[in-house]
Amino acid sequence: MHGTLIKRARSSPSLLLTTWLGRIIVVATAVSLLLIWHIVSSRTSPIILPSPSSVMTRLIAYVSSGQMWPHLAITTQEILYGFVLGSVLGIGFGILAAEFSIARRVIMPYVIVSQALPKFALAPMLVIWFGFGMAPKVIIAALIAFFPLLENTYLGFTTTPGEMLELFRALRASRWTTLLKLRVPHAIPAIFSGFRVALMLSLVGAVVAEYVGANQGLGALIIVSQGTLDTELMFVAFVLLTTLGLSLDKMHGLVYRVVIGRLYGKAPSDISVAASRPSV
Repeated sequence: MHGTLIKRARSSPSLLLTTWLGRIIVVATAVSLLLIWHIVSSRTSPIILPSPSSVMTRLIAYVSSGQMWPHLAITTQEILYGFVLGSVLGIGFGILAAEFSIARRVIMPYVIVSQALPKFALAPMLVIWFGFGMAPKVIIAALIAFFPLLENTYLGFTTTPGEMLELFRALRASRWTTLLKLRVPHAIPAIFSGFRVALMLSLVGAVVAEYVGANQGLGALIIVSQGTLDTELMFVAFVLLTTLGLSLDKMHGLVYRVVIGRLYGKAPSDISVAASRPSV
């Protein structure tokens, strides 16, 4: 233990240097892209590519006027509702498939068939069935978020170390105890990886579904700006979507660190060690 601490202390300067170097590269890349954008936009029509300054000015005006908030609120609700619904179904079916072979034989063929069907092709039909409200967007977002959670949950539960399962059997732990004390803690990192993918896919699903039929939301805003050749407004919507996606990803990271810290008492980098520790 003492040797490990010394080793980490020695490696911390290089780790700090790597972290800062990565941040510098990210900032330099962003500045370079903005510079290229500015140069290209200065030589083209604003209808084709508006300048970064004009987009920023339009964004500030759009935020200040309050016109942005209804669209942002609608899209955020669709993303979160779809994400929660898809997560509940994906985790539930993933656990069933991992724990019961008969459930796996029944569920997996239908899951594979459902993934072969393009979800966005269902959007017009869902609009016909459920109208132009929030329901079609939530359903599309949930369908897209479903598979990553099912797959990651299934993998998390089926990759539990065999020696740990044997130890729990030797301790005469019940199936429920083994599930809660061993399988679930071991699967948490995989499930959270699925959460991250599903969250971003929910955003894509909600926005694309808004293309088909919606009068509010960032996807609807993009369609309106396309119809009126308002490229500045389209870029404003892109900036808002990017900011929303980054914010959701940041929230996921914070929740992940809190859950891993409370569950294992360790940093996320140490979860592989903690996940294999028995607790009956």
